[in-house]
Amino acid sequence: MGNQSASRLQGDRFQHLYGWYELLRLLEEPGLYTCGFIEDPDAGFADDVTLYAREDTGAASRYVQVKFHVDQRSHYSWESLSEATTKQGRSLLHKLYDSWRKLRDRGRVEIVLVSNWGADAELGRHLQGRDHRLAESFFTETTKGALAAHSSRWCEQFETTPESLRDFFGDLRLRLGYGSITDLEEQVDERMERLGLRKGPNPRSTAVDHLRECVEVAGDARRITRESLRAFLRQRELYASSEASPQVSLWIHGWARRQWDRAPTVELDWTAWFDRDTRGLPSEEVWRGRLLPELLEAKRSLARRADGTFVDLRGKLPLSVSLAVGVVFSEVAGFRFRAEQPTRGEVFHWRSDAGSSSRRLRVEERAGSPEARALLVLFQLTNDARVDLERFEAERPGRFRAVLILEPEEGPGDGAVTSAGDAVAFAVQAREHIRRARNAYRTTSTHLIPFAPATSCLFLGQRLNALGTVVTYERTVSGGYVPFLTLETG
Repeated sequence: MGNQSASRLQGDRFQHLYGWYELLRLLEEPGLYTCGFIEDPDAGFADDVTLYAREDTGAASRYVQVKFHVDQRSHYSWESLSEATTKQGRSLLHKLYDSWRKLRDRGRVEIVLVSNWGADAELGRHLQGRDHRLAESFFTETTKGALAAHSSRWCEQFETTPESLRDFFGDLRLRLGYGSITDLEEQVDERMERLGLRKGPNPRSTAVDHLRECVEVAGDARRITRESLRAFLRQRELYASSEASPQVSLWIHGWARRQWDRAPTVELDWTAWFDRDTRGLPSEEVWRGRLLPELLEAKRSLARRADGTFVDLRGKLPLSVSLAVGVVFSEVAGFRFRAEQPTRGEVFHWRSDAGSSSRRLRVEERAGSPEARALLVLFQLTNDARVDLERFEAERPGRFRAVLILEPEEGPGDGAVTSAGDAVAFAVQAREHIRRARNAYRTTSTHLIPFAPATSCLFLGQRLNALGTVVTYERTVSGGYVPFLTLETG
């Protein structure tokens, strides 16, 4: 069973990688195709990936069946292609013929069989290496392996005529001996790079996961147009960065001191006040008396420059400090950030001015003590901290007027924030939920526990304007939370 599962998983991966490789043709200029499908419900057996040609191009629509084999113990021959797997079943060649007969009324078509198995000598000598078509010799010769040697048998099996059979083989493409999964990954990377996309394991996995989701959702999700493909690429940030980079950079060393690939415009070294091992933090007095003034001076220094409002931020900081940096360099003051965000082994550069994705926050809300005037907010994106929250509230009975738990609709988790668009969407929605609850419960302060990527906290901080006093909390070594910074947002 284990070997069968491994074979199936490899086959699925090969199929979806090849499907992605073909669907990327939708981005080419000038385009030959109007749309594509993954597991096309109208394509018969040649349904793994399809591309529908534009009528004004004269190109043929492509209907592809993908066959992957985990080893090279065999190959394709006319006999194996014509052999039915069961007594009542149809052979692979018969299935491809039936698909072609169904599709040919739509205009020019190509029926493509793609496989990592090669062809035997009799089949292979009639396959053109240039375009995977059957050579003229296949149609004219009477030798073994040519059309004449099999025509009567195939006509009987397929219930067709020699003329129709000849037309079918004219539209058949046998792309055999394709290569390994590794070879296909390299080809996918090359095409993605040529089209201005990011390449490598993570972008490929994002694309393959998307195709799997399209198959699972079914319906219209399987239809992919140039516009829907571009929207997906933007949402998942798969375009290679071609936008202008920030001309100024701000380095803030907190948990650790690091060096990056460009010199900082302003550099703040706060490592003496932070200890990652013990979760040691500076006091509120140190923050207000020393660190906050340094941050405000950094803001003034950058703002004096003509290009100083688009800032490349680097640093390893507590989540509360990321929030505070966002509050100081607020969106309403005209600041934008590009910040490093490590995600599942790859480092991204997320921008605070990215367009919001369609992702939504789920809100869990409950009233607390009627006499209290503080709102408690758990902003949890990367993990479920409800158990910690219960302990936190038990240690502070009657302290909060209401409690909000904000998390992605799909639930919190390591991969819950997949792009800058997600981070922006969650930040904007979190601000609105906090603002609404603050007005509804007439609270005078907001106590915020962040459990999110640092960049999400930065983007949220930029948008926490006109919310009054916000007290942020940091996690301790023992798993509890302590108040750290008091931010005045106006």
